[in-house]
Amino acid sequence: MHSILNKFNISAFSDAGKIRRNNQDCILVNGQISNNGFINKNNQCFLSCFVADGVGGNKAGEFASKYVLESINDYELNAFDKINEEYLKKVNENLIDITKKNQNLLGSATTLSGLTYQNATLKVFHSGDSEIWLLRNDSFIKITNDQVLNPKIKNSPITSYFGGQENYLNLDNTICLEEIKTLDKFLICSDGLFKAIKTKQLKSILSATKTLQTKTERILEMVLENEAEDNVSVILIEAYA
Repeated sequence: MHSILNKFNISAFSDAGKIRRNNQDCILVNGQISNNGFINKNNQCFLSCFVADGVGGNKAGEFASKYVLESINDYELNAFDKINEEYLKKVNENLIDITKKNQNLLGSATTLSGLTYQNATLKVFHSGDSEIWLLRNDSFIKITNDQVLNPKIKNSPITSYFGGQENYLNLDNTICLEEIKTLDKFLICSDGLFKAIKTKQLKSILSATKTLQTKTERILEMVLENEAEDNVSVILIEAYA
């Protein structure tokens, strides 16, 4: 994807929700990793934004989500380059090896969905059932496909992820958009978001003439009002000339 646009505002949060004690989600926003609270960055010339959602049915999902995001961040800091698929496959192999040696971590796994942007190129990385959406004008479009056993069934088991006891990683690299437009808004989120808020409600918040920070604060407020049963992570990105 090529574009003359090279500036972004970003606002993000990760929260345990109302029911679960631990937050197995983790977010990476241009070098900053967190699983608690807000991150806000303006006037960014690049993107390295990822949501990792630890697999709840397995042990220590929070370890896997943090491990994958730290590995991405370490690579970009030391290699001075954006993450690539071959490195992510190696991260997955390393995660499986590490967790096999520790019974407390055995089977630890995570989804991953994210965007990178450098030198006018936007790239999507996706594995599992976290989601990436695009709001352009009045159209709110999901641009990732859930990698699950049966997309028509709620909470269907995921079929691609990092970690676990065997290698089931199948990175989706088929997603392509022709261009980025001024005021395009990208949403990266864990699946817990849409368990706690309706798509129409979310679109209404994103379409409002408010700052990104105000919008993310309102999303979290509504999610908690609706007694979020799952961990919730959100990264909002707005492009401008």
